[in-house]
Amino acid sequence: MKFSVRVNKYYESRKIYEELEEDNPAVYLLFGLCNYIAGNDTVNQGRQMLEDLKKGIIHELPNYKVDEVTRIENYTRTGKLEYDLKKMAKDGMKIGELLSVLFKDVWHKTTKDLIGDINDNTKALIDIVSEINTAMPEVTPEVFEDNFPKLMEQHDWSEVESEYQKDKKMHTVSMRWLQEKQERELQEVLEMDIMYHADDPSTDSVEKSDYPYHRRFLSHKFEDNPSYQEAYTKFMEFATRQEEMIIPKLGEYGKYIATHIDKFRLEQKKELFTIIKRFELIHKDMVRLKPELGKYLYSSNSLVSLENTKLFAPYFHIKEMLKSEWFRNLRVDTKYNDMWADAFAEALMRSEYGCQIADEWKEKDYKIKGYVIGCLKEAGVFNANVSNDSLAKDAAIIRNTRTFGKYIGADSQKQPYAEWVREHADDYCK
Repeated sequence: MKFSVRVNKYYESRKIYEELEEDNPAVYLLFGLCNYIAGNDTVNQGRQMLEDLKKGIIHELPNYKVDEVTRIENYTRTGKLEYDLKKMAKDGMKIGELLSVLFKDVWHKTTKDLIGDINDNTKALIDIVSEINTAMPEVTPEVFEDNFPKLMEQHDWSEVESEYQKDKKMHTVSMRWLQEKQERELQEVLEMDIMYHADDPSTDSVEKSDYPYHRRFLSHKFEDNPSYQEAYTKFMEFATRQEEMIIPKLGEYGKYIATHIDKFRLEQKKELFTIIKRFELIHKDMVRLKPELGKYLYSSNSLVSLENTKLFAPYFHIKEMLKSEWFRNLRVDTKYNDMWADAFAEALMRSEYGCQIADEWKEKDYKIKGYVIGCLKEAGVFNANVSNDSLAKDAAIIRNTRTFGKYIGADSQKQPYAEWVREHADDYCK
């Protein structure tokens, strides 16, 4: 295999791992082992290629994006692989022991037995898929509405949230701006033809729709056309307009997606859910400006799981740090317990500063830990008489306690989330 092919496959494999959502840890362990073998082979081939190149021998022309494949953070990403493998090794079991436990059902079978089992599983899977395909159209909209939050959890919304926060900073967030944004976000997704598979509306439905109201918030340069008006009418069959808000009917909308999921293009599949997330963000701000609108909010789980997002690594390590023995010994009140640590870390990463923290975490996780400790000290979580050096020594995050004490001290108060921590430190006490 060419060296360039190996490099690209090794690089892509680490990206793929970030998207794994298996429940069986055996998948993670085997991935790690295969990645180790692939990495070894690639390194050895690369060394030979470099030696030969110095001798004037060229085996191939490098065919990969150097800027991408030479950045270590592109491989470590959220730290998911390290987290998963360390979690499996918590009892000190060796790799061979782990494999024998995870594959105990097939450990003593022959490869002939194995291929027979694989074929049996494949046939069983075909039958199950066929049964699900038959049962899905019978599911009621009420069931889809109850389960829609779980469907939303299957996507990483950190980028969408980050883009929204950046957009807010560039504008004055008024009700008018929020409504324009809502209508234009809908316009963008409708122009991707996500309503193509919905039933054709009647002439009466098109004429009675509130399209003229929607059109008022689009750019004055937008050119009306029958196809777009039809798509809008189709979408509003799955939503209602309540004052300034477009409220999706998640049950009917969910069933529409499920009925036609195999017909959508890849980019359409995520956008079907992205518009719901964008509406959720916009509606939260609308309610802040006009609290009485809160009664219209549809049922959705805004606390989407952080796992498999770039927010997860800092969330996990910050909350674990705040559950440590040194923290329990130095806190001023037992109300800052493990439940508080979980809630505080999650709220911080879901705040407008979460994406910034996640981006900086890859290169300076220990600094951020120091900043958080320092901000909590300013918030009164630690006794004011406890020195920064003492905190640094007891936390033992890095060996150089003097340097870590500096992060806890003046450096922490320069962080954009310092005020947020001071204001929210007590919000999650149980």
